[in-house]
Amino acid sequence: MKARIAVALSVLAILVATLHQSGKTIAPGWTLSIASGGEALAELIQNLLLFIPLGISLTLAGVPLVRTVVIGALLSFSVEFAQQWIPGRDPSVGDLLCNSISTALGAGLVRLATHWLLTPPDRSAWQAVGTAVIAVLVWLGTAAVVRPTFPPPPYRVLFAPDVARWGHYQGEIRSAKLERGMLAVEAVAPSRPPGRRSPLAMIMDARNIRATILAVHGHDLSLRYNIPAVALRLEHPDLRWRDALAGIAPGDTFTATTGHEDGKICLALHRDWRCDLGYTIGDGWKLIFYPEGWPSWILAMINACWVAGCVIGVGYWAARTQGGEKGQQRAAKVAVAIALIGLIAVPSVTVLKGTSLVEWIGALGGLELGMMLGSLTAPASE
Repeated sequence: MKARIAVALSVLAILVATLHQSGKTIAPGWTLSIASGGEALAELIQNLLLFIPLGISLTLAGVPLVRTVVIGALLSFSVEFAQQWIPGRDPSVGDLLCNSISTALGAGLVRLATHWLLTPPDRSAWQAVGTAVIAVLVWLGTAAVVRPTFPPPPYRVLFAPDVARWGHYQGEIRSAKLERGMLAVEAVAPSRPPGRRSPLAMIMDARNIRATILAVHGHDLSLRYNIPAVALRLEHPDLRWRDALAGIAPGDTFTATTGHEDGKICLALHRDWRCDLGYTIGDGWKLIFYPEGWPSWILAMINACWVAGCVIGVGYWAARTQGGEKGQQRAAKVAVAIALIGLIAVPSVTVLKGTSLVEWIGALGGLELGMMLGSLTAPASE
């Protein structure tokens, strides 16, 4: 019964994620490529992850492997076929292939569970250490792809530019100038706050690379600058000063400024500066899927879950060394230490901000949950 409920929830999640309108402007018809567009790699990863829970739940429900993959492929085809009539959706042969592979991966994880999940103490010790190292590498990778990479001059400044999938600023832009590395925009607030990110100004280099975009979304000031994630075709999450414009009434004139100094990215409204902007290790998931306009508290909760997911395996396999040799138990403690030290060390040696309290709670909760699950699944003889 529980497995059937899991199947139903997996299917529901797939339908919710795929059968809704998108803000993209896409030509009708099927796409034959595996992945395309500015976020091609991010979308590829999304497709690979989306159907894994379906493969897991179908296998737990006792469905044979071949039938599981066929069900995943048929569901994927149905979704892609329906997307032909949904504005902004892109039916793709590549999505169909990735979703089928994803379903098979989910089934394989269950069928091979005894080899990677239910391991003896000696294997568990090494897997705990390996998982901790992988978590730190993921955090270092996050830092590497979100570091600022400002292209060399000359630059040109565009007023309220038209950017694909962004809104158009409805207020007046009185001036936008770039001086001493700072972009300052004087603008008049529109009659209502923009419902989508709407650029005030954009800095372009000689190769038409977007160096910086300063925008407004609701009452937030939004900033994007060039990062390696763009070249890798990952998602490009913005930095926000939440409710910066909450005190600005329609028709008011305001000055928004952005710049960088000593590795710090700053935003200013009039003369009120904020230089505590940046990404954290918990923002790694935003490189795969970045929801525009979600409340900050929801994003913080997902950050905590992301960090918990990075370390839950450390706790799980560390707990499964109980009853093993002392060396194996020491290795488990080393694995936990690597994860905890990484939460401090990675932000200290990279461009990332310090790990937030919510992310620390996620990390400790993930370790504790992993240890609990590892203890519950460990054989009594261990």
